[in-house]
Amino acid sequence: MKLYHPVGIDLGTTLSSAAYVNADGHTQMVQNADDEILTPSAVLFEKDETIVGKEARKAREFFPDRIAEWAKRDIGQKYYARPIGGANLPPEVIQGCILRKLSSDVRAVVGDGFKVVITVPAYFDETRRKATADAGEMSGLDVIDIVNEPTAAALAFGERLGYLTTDGAPRDTLNLLVYDLGGGTFDVTIIRLEPGQITTLATDGDVQLGGYDWDSQLLHYVEEQGFSGDPELLPLDARAESSLRKAVEEAKHSLSVRNQTTVQFSHADKSVQAQVTREKFEQLTANLLDRTAFTTRQTLRESKLSWSEIDRVLLVGGSTRMPMVHALIRELSGITPDVNVNPDEAVARGAAIYAAHRLSSLGQCTTTSGISVTDVNSHSLGIDGIDQQTMRKQNAIIIPRNTALPIEITRQFVTKEDDQKNVVIQVLEGESSLPAHCTELGRAVIRNLPSGLPAGTKVDVHYRFGENGRLSVRAHVPGGGDSAQIELQHDRGLSGSNVDQWKNVICKDGGFDDFEMAIQEIMEEEDENDFESRIYRPPTVEQTSIQKSGPEPVIPYGAPKAAADTLKSEFSKKPVPVTNSSDDETIRLRKQIRMAIFVTGHVVASFLGIALGYYILCWIRPSANFLNWDLPGIQKPASVDESTTNNVFQRDNGNTR
Repeated sequence: MKLYHPVGIDLGTTLSSAAYVNADGHTQMVQNADDEILTPSAVLFEKDETIVGKEARKAREFFPDRIAEWAKRDIGQKYYARPIGGANLPPEVIQGCILRKLSSDVRAVVGDGFKVVITVPAYFDETRRKATADAGEMSGLDVIDIVNEPTAAALAFGERLGYLTTDGAPRDTLNLLVYDLGGGTFDVTIIRLEPGQITTLATDGDVQLGGYDWDSQLLHYVEEQGFSGDPELLPLDARAESSLRKAVEEAKHSLSVRNQTTVQFSHADKSVQAQVTREKFEQLTANLLDRTAFTTRQTLRESKLSWSEIDRVLLVGGSTRMPMVHALIRELSGITPDVNVNPDEAVARGAAIYAAHRLSSLGQCTTTSGISVTDVNSHSLGIDGIDQQTMRKQNAIIIPRNTALPIEITRQFVTKEDDQKNVVIQVLEGESSLPAHCTELGRAVIRNLPSGLPAGTKVDVHYRFGENGRLSVRAHVPGGGDSAQIELQHDRGLSGSNVDQWKNVICKDGGFDDFEMAIQEIMEEEDENDFESRIYRPPTVEQTSIQKSGPEPVIPYGAPKAAADTLKSEFSKKPVPVTNSSDDETIRLRKQIRMAIFVTGHVVASFLGIALGYYILCWIRPSANFLNWDLPGIQKPASVDESTTNNVFQRDNGNTR
């Protein structure tokens, strides 16, 4: 059997790196073409070539419309945040270009025979994980798995302390809190470290919180300071904003070692500068730090541990170099953060260790691995069902968040109608009981059910959540035979054929001309697929609004409360009806009928009320019969003429008002 070098890649928001396990069984960082271990996650799309890294970042001030940065924050969305050269690119394509560059650097060190593990934030949902795996495939890498960044960091820490073998010298069990603040994402994970065993107890995070946000807060402050004294300065264009962002990034780094710095930049032929102290910077970004504190406390509660039971706190990610982070950890825990592992290297080294572990289990690596790794899911998994009592949709959670992986669960559901031909099982990710507040992952479709099935026919749904957080779903009708067919259709992300097409473009190592030629063909095909999907199951208004907002958590930061502590309660629930392809239309029709009855009833009641009120008024005060209506039993006094009647009505009306 062929043997491979195990390689780990930390695909970061601002910086990326790679490491491998050498012949001695130790991890070693890969140096890029610039003899550095960190490669900026920036891509410059030239006409004839694609440039990744330091040179691309240098060019962002001059060609902002051809530079793509921070694509990791957009992963899972259909398009990168802004057009590149006037064209919309999927973020995984940009990530694929970065991975292509890292692949070249790795190949220069270890040769062609290597396989890769790529890291992702622990709080990434299934959509983002799939997009990351697709990016690896597009780049031409042989990706054997993906692993959570905090888990990788714990592996690197375990390597340093000798915990990765069962016969290692240390024998004490350590509870670690991994605080991972990178350039664009934040994770906090509680991990139990034992000789040969790494177990994740709880995880939480925020996919829109990182050093980029600290930069943005400082950028807005400097912009206000610079513009406040000169109203003639024009608003920042893309080039000026890139220049200012570079200046505030450097200022942020300076404030980690100095108490004061000056931000300088030029705009509209004028030089603008602003003095910033560390104290002011910490005040400006206090809300961001508070968000990490909230998430840290939440994760500790879910792990069922107290601060007194935490032995070490590991800081991972370049943004943890800010003094305010160290101060926060000491304030929360009373623990001085551990600095045994370089925060820029820990994730890549741990990913390489995990790659060796996976290859060793397959017999494809000379390095033996005696470690066992147990991770958890960061989001609950469920399906879109209908409550039998209220007839309202609900998210029937099958796998609660922070469940040890891998896990496979079977839940039984029932059909809703007689002779139901199709069953659409909408796969959801999220904690809310309302499907509209969860992320729609895709649809498991059972077609061509046998004829004559009564309402309430049982449907078995099998969920399998792998160690890497990837989901697979199977469903069948017991006794349904071969006529029941199952497929999983993802609502988001690229199709397999599109991934192959983008792979041909990226691996060609060409320039933007090649991308531009492929964009129209690939995107037109995607639009056609989307159209077919809409014909099959038209999206509701709620679904459309969710698609526009993207697969973001319902709560903008921190995590919702865990859905359950154990799976016991989930197995005791009664079967929940699952919807077929016409359920949405049926529900909408019922709502319309109810609304029509409601409105009609109110209108009729209003007219009857007015007539009855007028009748009573005329009976009490015959002079109020100013319309000369002949009401039974009421006779208009002969002494009151029309003008008198009108005057009396006007006075009464005025008094009433």
